[in-house]
Amino acid sequence: MSHDNGKMQAEALFASGQLYRDIGKIIYDRRTALDWTQVHVAKLARLNVSVIRSIEAGRPVSLETLSALLRVFEIDPRDILPQGAPEGTWFAHLDLAASATQLKKTMKQCSDYNLAIQKLRDIIGNISKTFNLPEIPARLPIDHYSHSVAFTSGERQDLLEIFGRRIQIFRTLQGATASQIAHKSHVSLTSLSLIEAGLRNPSLETVYRIAEGLAVSVYYLIPGIHDDADLLRSLDMTAWAMSAQSQLEALADLESIIGHLDDIANH
Repeated sequence: MSHDNGKMQAEALFASGQLYRDIGKIIYDRRTALDWTQVHVAKLARLNVSVIRSIEAGRPVSLETLSALLRVFEIDPRDILPQGAPEGTWFAHLDLAASATQLKKTMKQCSDYNLAIQKLRDIIGNISKTFNLPEIPARLPIDHYSHSVAFTSGERQDLLEIFGRRIQIFRTLQGATASQIAHKSHVSLTSLSLIEAGLRNPSLETVYRIAEGLAVSVYYLIPGIHDDADLLRSLDMTAWAMSAQSQLEALADLESIIGHLDDIANH
Protein backbone atom coordinates (compact mmCIF):
# COMPACT_ATOMS: atom_id res chain seq x y z
CA MET A 1 0.00 0.00 0.00
CA SER A 2 1.50 3.31 -1.05
CA HIS A 3 0.64 6.68 0.46
CA ASP A 4 2.99 8.88 -1.54
CA ASN A 5 0.16 10.60 -3.41
CA GLY A 6 -2.86 12.30 -1.89
CA LYS A 7 -4.20 12.07 1.60
CA MET A 8 -4.12 8.97 3.74
CA GLN A 9 -7.41 7.40 4.74
CA ALA A 10 -6.52 8.32 8.32
CA GLU A 11 -6.32 12.01 7.44
CA ALA A 12 -9.77 11.91 5.88
CA LEU A 13 -11.17 10.03 8.87
CA PHE A 14 -10.05 12.72 11.31
CA ALA A 15 -10.46 15.80 9.09
CA SER A 16 -13.85 16.89 10.45
CA GLY A 17 -13.30 15.93 14.08
CA GLN A 18 -16.53 13.91 14.03
CA LEU A 19 -14.84 10.74 15.23
CA TYR A 20 -13.68 12.43 18.43
CA ARG A 21 -17.20 13.80 18.98
CA ASP A 22 -18.64 10.30 18.50
CA ILE A 23 -16.18 8.86 21.02
CA GLY A 24 -17.04 11.61 23.50
CA LYS A 25 -20.75 10.87 23.19
CA ILE A 26 -20.24 7.14 23.72
CA ILE A 27 -18.17 7.75 26.84
CA TYR A 28 -20.77 10.22 28.12
CA ASP A 29 -23.62 7.77 27.44
CA ARG A 30 -21.82 4.89 29.16
CA ARG A 31 -20.97 7.05 32.17
CA THR A 32 -24.48 8.43 32.66
CA ALA A 33 -26.07 5.00 32.12
CA LEU A 34 -24.00 3.75 35.05
CA ASP A 35 -24.84 6.89 37.03
CA TRP A 36 -21.13 7.64 37.42
CA THR A 37 -19.73 11.13 37.85
CA GLN A 38 -16.80 12.42 35.84
CA VAL A 39 -14.80 12.45 39.06
CA HIS A 40 -15.54 8.76 39.63
CA VAL A 41 -14.51 7.81 36.08
CA ALA A 42 -11.33 9.86 36.41
CA LYS A 43 -10.47 7.99 39.61
CA LEU A 44 -11.08 4.58 38.05
CA ALA A 45 -9.08 5.43 34.92
CA ARG A 46 -6.37 7.26 36.89
CA LEU A 47 -6.90 10.38 34.81
CA ASN A 48 -7.49 14.02 35.65
CA VAL A 49 -11.16 14.96 35.65
CA SER A 50 -10.39 17.73 33.16
CA VAL A 51 -9.35 15.01 30.70
CA ILE A 52 -12.75 13.33 31.05
CA ARG A 53 -14.48 16.66 30.43
CA SER A 54 -12.33 17.28 27.37
CA ILE A 55 -13.07 13.87 25.84
CA GLU A 56 -16.80 14.13 26.44
CA ALA A 57 -16.67 17.53 24.76
CA GLY A 58 -15.35 15.83 21.61
CA ARG A 59 -11.74 16.92 21.78
CA PRO A 60 -8.81 14.75 20.57
CA VAL A 61 -7.78 11.79 22.70
CA SER A 62 -4.50 9.91 22.99
CA LEU A 63 -4.06 6.14 22.79
CA GLU A 64 -3.23 5.72 26.48
CA THR A 65 -6.20 7.79 27.64
CA LEU A 66 -8.64 6.07 25.31
CA SER A 67 -7.33 2.63 26.31
CA ALA A 68 -7.75 3.49 29.99
CA LEU A 69 -11.38 4.45 29.41
CA LEU A 70 -12.07 1.38 27.29
CA ARG A 71 -10.74 -0.71 30.16
CA VAL A 72 -12.87 1.06 32.78
CA PHE A 73 -16.07 0.73 30.76
CA GLU A 74 -15.13 -2.71 29.35
CA ILE A 75 -15.71 -1.44 25.82
CA ASP A 76 -14.58 -3.46 22.83
CA PRO A 77 -12.64 -1.10 20.50
CA ARG A 78 -14.60 -2.54 17.59
CA ASP A 79 -17.77 -1.06 19.12
CA ILE A 80 -16.38 2.47 19.22
CA LEU A 81 -13.75 2.80 16.47
CA PRO A 82 -13.97 2.40 12.69
CA GLN A 83 -11.69 -0.24 11.27
CA GLY A 84 -9.60 2.07 9.13
CA ALA A 85 -7.07 -0.05 7.21
CA PRO A 86 -7.91 -3.56 5.91
CA GLU A 87 -7.98 -6.45 8.36
CA GLY A 88 -4.43 -7.44 7.49
CA THR A 89 -4.81 -10.86 5.88
CA TRP A 90 -1.32 -10.55 4.35
CA PHE A 91 -0.01 -12.67 7.24
CA ALA A 92 -2.73 -15.34 6.96
CA HIS A 93 -0.34 -17.72 5.19
CA LEU A 94 1.68 -18.18 8.38
CA ASP A 95 0.99 -21.56 10.03
CA LEU A 96 1.09 -20.04 13.48
CA ALA A 97 -0.33 -22.92 15.51
CA ALA A 98 2.06 -25.46 14.00
CA SER A 99 5.00 -23.08 14.41
CA ALA A 100 4.26 -22.55 18.11
CA THR A 101 4.18 -26.29 18.73
CA GLN A 102 7.36 -26.93 16.75
CA LEU A 103 9.19 -24.10 18.51
CA LYS A 104 9.06 -25.93 21.87
CA LYS A 105 10.72 -28.98 20.28
CA THR A 106 13.30 -26.84 18.50
CA MET A 107 14.31 -24.93 21.63
CA LYS A 108 14.77 -28.19 23.55
CA GLN A 109 17.16 -29.35 20.83
CA CYS A 110 19.01 -26.02 21.08
CA SER A 111 19.26 -26.00 24.86
CA ASP A 112 23.05 -25.51 24.67
CA TYR A 113 22.87 -22.30 22.63
CA ASN A 114 23.98 -20.25 25.63
CA LEU A 115 27.17 -22.33 25.81
CA ALA A 116 27.87 -21.72 22.12
CA ILE A 117 27.33 -17.98 22.52
CA GLN A 118 29.68 -17.89 25.51
CA LYS A 119 32.35 -19.68 23.48
CA LEU A 120 32.06 -17.01 20.80
CA ARG A 121 32.41 -14.30 23.43
CA ASP A 122 35.50 -16.00 24.82
CA ILE A 123 37.08 -16.18 21.36
CA ILE A 124 36.49 -12.49 20.69
CA GLY A 125 37.67 -11.63 24.20
CA ASN A 126 40.92 -13.53 23.74
CA ILE A 127 41.55 -11.87 20.38
CA SER A 128 40.98 -8.45 21.97
CA LYS A 129 43.41 -9.25 24.80
CA THR A 130 46.03 -10.37 22.28
CA PHE A 131 46.09 -6.87 20.81
CA ASN A 132 45.45 -5.14 24.14
CA LEU A 133 42.31 -3.56 22.71
CA PRO A 134 40.24 -1.27 24.95
CA GLU A 135 36.96 -2.69 26.14
CA ILE A 136 33.96 -1.75 24.07
CA PRO A 137 31.20 -0.17 26.21
CA ALA A 138 28.48 -2.68 26.98
CA ARG A 139 25.52 -2.35 24.66
CA LEU A 140 22.01 -3.00 25.84
CA PRO A 141 20.58 -6.24 24.44
CA ILE A 142 17.73 -6.20 21.95
CA ASP A 143 14.69 -4.60 23.56
CA HIS A 144 13.03 -6.83 26.10
CA TYR A 145 9.32 -6.28 26.56
CA SER A 146 8.24 -6.88 30.12
CA HIS A 147 4.56 -7.27 29.28
CA SER A 148 2.72 -9.82 27.21
CA VAL A 149 1.59 -8.62 23.80
CA ALA A 150 -1.94 -9.65 24.75
CA PHE A 151 -4.20 -7.48 26.89
CA THR A 152 -5.31 -8.66 30.34
CA SER A 153 -8.38 -6.72 31.42
CA GLY A 154 -7.87 -7.39 35.11
CA GLU A 155 -4.48 -5.70 35.22
CA ARG A 156 -3.24 -2.18 34.68
CA GLN A 157 -0.52 -2.80 32.12
CA ASP A 158 1.82 -0.54 30.24
CA LEU A 159 -0.44 -0.16 27.24
CA LEU A 160 2.07 1.96 25.37
CA GLU A 161 4.70 -0.76 25.63
CA ILE A 162 2.24 -3.37 24.38
CA PHE A 163 1.20 -1.11 21.52
CA GLY A 164 4.83 -0.45 20.59
CA ARG A 165 5.69 -4.13 20.55
CA ARG A 166 2.74 -4.86 18.27
CA ILE A 167 3.97 -2.28 15.77
CA GLN A 168 7.39 -3.90 15.83
CA ILE A 169 5.85 -7.34 15.33
CA PHE A 170 3.91 -6.39 12.20
CA ARG A 171 6.83 -4.40 10.83
CA THR A 172 9.18 -7.35 11.33
CA LEU A 173 6.73 -9.79 9.73
CA GLN A 174 6.78 -7.59 6.62
CA GLY A 175 10.56 -7.39 6.62
CA ALA A 176 10.25 -3.60 6.78
CA THR A 177 12.53 -1.13 8.50
CA ALA A 178 11.26 1.51 10.91
CA SER A 179 12.18 4.13 8.30
CA GLN A 180 10.02 2.46 5.65
CA ILE A 181 6.97 2.21 7.93
CA ALA A 182 7.46 5.79 9.14
CA HIS A 183 7.41 6.94 5.52
CA LYS A 184 4.29 4.92 4.69
CA SER A 185 2.58 6.16 7.85
CA HIS A 186 3.47 9.84 7.30
CA VAL A 187 5.07 10.10 10.74
CA SER A 188 8.67 10.96 11.56
CA LEU A 189 11.18 8.17 12.15
CA THR A 190 11.95 9.64 15.57
CA SER A 191 8.29 9.51 16.56
CA LEU A 192 7.83 5.95 15.34
CA SER A 193 10.97 4.79 17.15
CA LEU A 194 9.77 6.34 20.41
CA ILE A 195 6.31 4.83 19.96
CA GLU A 196 7.77 1.38 19.29
CA ALA A 197 9.79 1.69 22.48
CA GLY A 198 6.65 2.60 24.45
CA LEU A 199 8.05 6.05 25.22
CA ARG A 200 5.51 8.21 23.41
CA ASN A 201 1.74 8.40 23.81
CA PRO A 202 0.42 8.84 20.24
CA SER A 203 -2.79 10.55 19.28
CA LEU A 204 -5.59 8.37 17.97
CA GLU A 205 -4.98 9.81 14.50
CA THR A 206 -1.34 8.70 14.65
CA VAL A 207 -2.51 5.22 15.65
CA TYR A 208 -4.63 5.10 12.49
CA ARG A 209 -1.76 6.42 10.38
CA ILE A 210 0.55 3.67 11.61
CA ALA A 211 -2.10 0.98 11.15
CA GLU A 212 -2.56 2.19 7.58
CA GLY A 213 1.19 2.18 7.01
CA LEU A 214 1.36 -1.41 8.26
CA ALA A 215 -1.77 -2.38 6.27
CA VAL A 216 -3.47 -3.83 9.34
CA SER A 217 -6.61 -2.88 11.20
CA VAL A 218 -6.24 -0.74 14.31
CA TYR A 219 -7.93 -3.61 16.13
CA TYR A 220 -4.67 -5.57 15.90
CA LEU A 221 -2.67 -2.69 17.39
CA ILE A 222 -4.86 -1.30 20.16
CA PRO A 223 -4.88 -3.55 23.26
CA GLY A 224 -8.33 -4.45 24.53
CA ILE A 225 -10.84 -7.10 25.52
CA HIS A 226 -11.20 -8.06 21.85
CA ASP A 227 -7.65 -9.46 21.68
CA ASP A 228 -7.01 -12.91 20.24
CA ALA A 229 -4.24 -13.76 22.72
CA ASP A 230 -3.16 -16.97 20.96
CA LEU A 231 -2.83 -15.21 17.61
CA LEU A 232 -0.85 -12.33 19.10
CA ARG A 233 1.56 -14.64 20.94
CA SER A 234 2.08 -16.68 17.78
CA LEU A 235 2.79 -13.54 15.77
CA ASP A 236 5.19 -12.42 18.49
CA MET A 237 7.10 -15.70 18.35
CA THR A 238 7.26 -15.54 14.56
CA ALA A 239 8.62 -11.99 14.66
CA TRP A 240 11.33 -12.96 17.16
CA ALA A 241 12.21 -15.95 14.96
CA MET A 242 12.58 -13.65 11.96
CA SER A 243 14.76 -11.33 14.04
CA ALA A 244 16.97 -14.30 14.92
CA GLN A 245 17.21 -15.24 11.26
CA SER A 246 18.28 -11.71 10.37
CA GLN A 247 21.31 -12.07 12.67
CA LEU A 248 22.75 -14.89 10.56
CA GLU A 249 24.34 -12.34 8.24
CA ALA A 250 26.23 -10.83 11.17
CA LEU A 251 27.29 -14.33 12.22
CA ALA A 252 28.60 -15.01 8.70
CA ASP A 253 30.58 -11.76 8.87
CA LEU A 254 32.07 -12.80 12.21
CA GLU A 255 33.01 -16.20 10.79
CA SER A 256 34.78 -14.49 7.88
CA ILE A 257 36.66 -12.08 10.16
CA ILE A 258 37.91 -14.85 12.45
CA GLY A 259 38.89 -16.84 9.37
CA HIS A 260 40.96 -13.92 8.05
CA LEU A 261 42.68 -13.52 11.44
CA ASP A 262 43.50 -17.21 11.44
CA ASP A 263 44.95 -17.03 7.91
CA ILE A 264 47.10 -13.99 8.76
CA ALA A 265 48.35 -15.54 11.99
CA ASN A 266 49.43 -18.76 10.26
CA HIS A 267 51.08 -17.35 7.12
